[in-house]
Amino acid sequence: MLWLGGGQVFDVESGRFRSAAIGIEGDQIHSIADAPRPGREDRVLDASGCFLLPGLIDCHVHLAMPTDEADPSAVAGWPDALIAIYAMKAAERTLLGGTTTVRDCGGWNYVEMAVRKAIKRGWCIGPRLFLAGRLLSITTGGVDYYPGMYEVANGPDEVRAAARRQLARGADFVKVMATGAMLSPENEDARAIQFTLEELKAAAEIAHDNFKHMAAHAHACQGILNAVEAGADSIEHGTYADEQALRLMAERKVTLVPTFCATTSMLHDPKVSASMPPHLHERLVASREIRQQMVRQAHRLGVPIAMGTDAGTPGNHHGDNVDECIAMVEEAGLSPADSLRAATLHGARLLRQEDKLGSLAPGRFADIIATRANPLDDIRALKRLALVMKGGVAHLNALS
Repeated sequence: MLWLGGGQVFDVESGRFRSAAIGIEGDQIHSIADAPRPGREDRVLDASGCFLLPGLIDCHVHLAMPTDEADPSAVAGWPDALIAIYAMKAAERTLLGGTTTVRDCGGWNYVEMAVRKAIKRGWCIGPRLFLAGRLLSITTGGVDYYPGMYEVANGPDEVRAAARRQLARGADFVKVMATGAMLSPENEDARAIQFTLEELKAAAEIAHDNFKHMAAHAHACQGILNAVEAGADSIEHGTYADEQALRLMAERKVTLVPTFCATTSMLHDPKVSASMPPHLHERLVASREIRQQMVRQAHRLGVPIAMGTDAGTPGNHHGDNVDECIAMVEEAGLSPADSLRAATLHGARLLRQEDKLGSLAPGRFADIIATRANPLDDIRALKRLALVMKGGVAHLNALS
């Protein structure tokens, strides 16, 4: 058994740290004790002065999307082999940045399925991957931007068939486009509805009949209302949600995944920001304050919030996922404890994995990160990691 001793362990429920030691056996946490209780064959890793947290869970990434391209449509002609290599390296950077689980909300011709298999076989390293396969969409100009990511389906019957195709490929959930997108051609409007209520219900039916969840990309308020009414388990982005929509989400316990980093990370990358197509830059900047106020209201109303970066958008680099935790505090006023819960327990609940992920407790996977400073005092402490462990294996270890 391996013991992590001398550190402060984060309790996700209370939002507090306490002095404790973590005993790890195989890929799971065996015990939490006041101090290490090593046997003759056990090892002790000194975590004195460190703050131990569950590995972070990012509920919205696109591992197959290169982030140095200011125009996302530039990737449309890349061969799948090159995309697969990029996705593999993106997965590695994500893990080393402290995110031990991700939900990929739209891959690229299923190369992400191969990356997941490679990680499981030990050919490369990366987080635990929960995959949507291709996202489901109406006929739209966005397909030209993301031809490997979109699965076009028009009408409830086509939607059912498309959802079944993703599940047959190994998808863990179904992702649908309830509204237009921000990062799309000029003739597509994020404030416009795409899938109808009937089409959304068809997707939710297939997902739920197969014990999966449905994630709905939705900016427009009516699209959000339609998705919630149809049975969506999460709303991705949620930019223009009003009080009625947020109250309905709170009532039905539909999780909001805000994705601040799609804007904040782009603005923090001067090269990408300066060379992004003007209509895309304008959309992201114009919606920034609206999103901030929406998330503040959602939090006040009790909407469950899970961390999601949208990593893969321009300037929104894989491996910098903790920036979303920082943005939730600095952009929307969440407390550091609430931000950490969004990045751990709430993500695990959305994935229906709370018995395995999202907290430090016996029986959970030993997915653990450590910071040198207390992130409750300064959420930016997440940028300075001393340990990244996934399944009991340390992939970054600066402990003594």
